[in-house]
Amino acid sequence: MASTAVACGTEEKLGAGAKVERAFERLGEEKAVAVEFAFDANAEEIHAALKDGKKNGKRGADGKKEKGGVDRESAGILADLKLHYAVVSDKPLKEPQAKGGKDRDRPSVAGRLTRKDGTVLAELRSVERKVYLRGDVKAFAGMVRPKDAKERSERRDFDEALKKIDEMPDSLAAVRNALKGEWVALDTAEFEELAAKKRERGGSSGGESSGGLDADTQKRVADALRKTLTDNSASKDAGKRNGAEHVEVTVPARKAAKQLSEALKPLEKQLRKAGKGEDLSALENAPDKDVVFDVALKDGRLSAVTFDMAALDEDVRARLPVTVGFQSTSVKIDAPSGARKLSVREITEALMRMVGGGGGGSDRPSNGV
Repeated sequence: MASTAVACGTEEKLGAGAKVERAFERLGEEKAVAVEFAFDANAEEIHAALKDGKKNGKRGADGKKEKGGVDRESAGILADLKLHYAVVSDKPLKEPQAKGGKDRDRPSVAGRLTRKDGTVLAELRSVERKVYLRGDVKAFAGMVRPKDAKERSERRDFDEALKKIDEMPDSLAAVRNALKGEWVALDTAEFEELAAKKRERGGSSGGESSGGLDADTQKRVADALRKTLTDNSASKDAGKRNGAEHVEVTVPARKAAKQLSEALKPLEKQLRKAGKGEDLSALENAPDKDVVFDVALKDGRLSAVTFDMAALDEDVRARLPVTVGFQSTSVKIDAPSGARKLSVREITEALMRMVGGGGGGSDRPSNGV
């Protein structure tokens, strides 16, 4: 108890900047961390910030600038979403993970997309070389309301496609589960073997494992974020709110954007594959002004970081706060029970059925797939 009291007293005597630095150090010392991303804004605020698109947008065939703005409905969807990411390891996260170790020694990883009321839209867990996933197609569709006759017709076509899910034979039960929000399991070795065969035939698999974020990459991202908040910054205590101690960290926006760009560099390939094709160096053209990060600390641990995207991107036309929440205690990632195994063959056959290419309702698995 005496040592704990001394440690707490030391934390209280630290300056504002040192408290933030120490909080990041403690984060690296943990064996588990969960991160949550969300807009701290309602639909109207998001629409006001993003409705006009980019100032320097691309020009279409008619020579006019194309607008890439967000409409009111899309703004409502963005306001209602949360993205969660978690890592659990047997060693502190700041330590590099051994390559190719035993399955039980690999860090477990989880990602989850939810609505703010807790409804799970999609979730993925990676535990001991197996990947578990689920996604609720109907919940996704329910977030968008048809606005005109054309969209109502498209929704009817979509609903008809969903009926094909229920009509799938028992041999495709795992596919049915995956599309209806129930857990399925993928054996990554099977998919890696398929990718290897594709490379041998000269296929365009990219020559690399799609993997995800390894521990070294996670450390690079965390280090870049730490540097953004501690290098050449001005910090001051901002009192206590909602049970957390707050520190305001002021950084030149252009410098902060450059360092955040560096933090995202390890993800650039994944972002491009997801269709986010912009060069991350564009972030370095941030406005030449200061940006304030609100850092929340609980018991000396990093709890949340909130910042205004408008201060980092001149194409954001109004205040748009983003909150990144952190949790390092009580974080667990377990393999879900009752998950059906989903094979490459089942995925291939299901795709053929949904585009009307075959199956014919047979309850037997197809041959040669």
